[in-house]
Amino acid sequence: MPRLIQTSVLFVLTFLVSIVSPLAEPSPESVITLRPQSSEDSRYDYAQSLLEKVLQKAGSTAPVAQARIHFSRDRLLQELIKGDNIHVIAEAPKPGWEDKLLPIHIPLRKGIQGYRLFLINKQDQEALATVDTLEELQTYPTGSGAQWSTRHVMERAGFQVVTSADYDDLFKMLKLRRFITFGRGVNEAFKELESFAHQNEHLAVEESLCVFVLLPTYFFVSPTRPELARQIETGLKRMIADGSFDQHFRLFHQADIARANLANRKIFVISNPNLSRHTPFNNPSYWLNPDLAATAGKGIGS
Repeated sequence: MPRLIQTSVLFVLTFLVSIVSPLAEPSPESVITLRPQSSEDSRYDYAQSLLEKVLQKAGSTAPVAQARIHFSRDRLLQELIKGDNIHVIAEAPKPGWEDKLLPIHIPLRKGIQGYRLFLINKQDQEALATVDTLEELQTYPTGSGAQWSTRHVMERAGFQVVTSADYDDLFKMLKLRRFITFGRGVNEAFKELESFAHQNEHLAVEESLCVFVLLPTYFFVSPTRPELARQIETGLKRMIADGSFDQHFRLFHQADIARANLANRKIFVISNPNLSRHTPFNNPSYWLNPDLAATAGKGIGS
């Protein structure tokens, strides 16, 4: 192949890679955020897209990149404290995180992750449809990530929780009925149904139940990056003020909220001991259902 043609082909390939890559590779100027756990893992798409918009709204030109490697939830805190390999993530509060990191106390998903629907095997729908009380629901073992904050919330509420440290393995365990229910946020359940249905033809979203726990998702920033924290807070507040935050939220989540049919589900409210007195449960603009958030938030920080 002539050298001129080789050079042209290389240029085209490089250009194509640059436009299809969802996030740039880390550079000294990059804002580094979390890498998903697998190719099926779409949980972080919304937060990463929002982060880019927030930084732009704050006047920052820094590109957003994913970390080069995966971090366990336990290791993630230490990596964020150091601030070398990751700078910011979107997560629910966990013990110690608000003290050791720089949290921006604006719920990124308006609390919809706290509406816990259940992924199940279709054959269990009939039995679960007869559940009328939280106590009856607690008789069914439920699945969770070993290091997820919701694991401790569910355990404290009285559920028998079966865990795995591997995200993909949880869906295999559900298929094998190692547990009967697998609690997922409204923002997660239907996307995961689509992602994992090819592995389990019996996978379904349970139709009649919901557990609500006050579960804000915040941006947590490394303490080594105070200016980044200020930019993120500034950008979020500007997006809320001009309406672009709600627009972005609806773009990603409105279809799932409608599909969840929350008005026709039995909703059981449980408390979240991981929350601090800084939780803005009394700010109506921050929540999908302000009244439910205020009810679930009673006693926080008291």
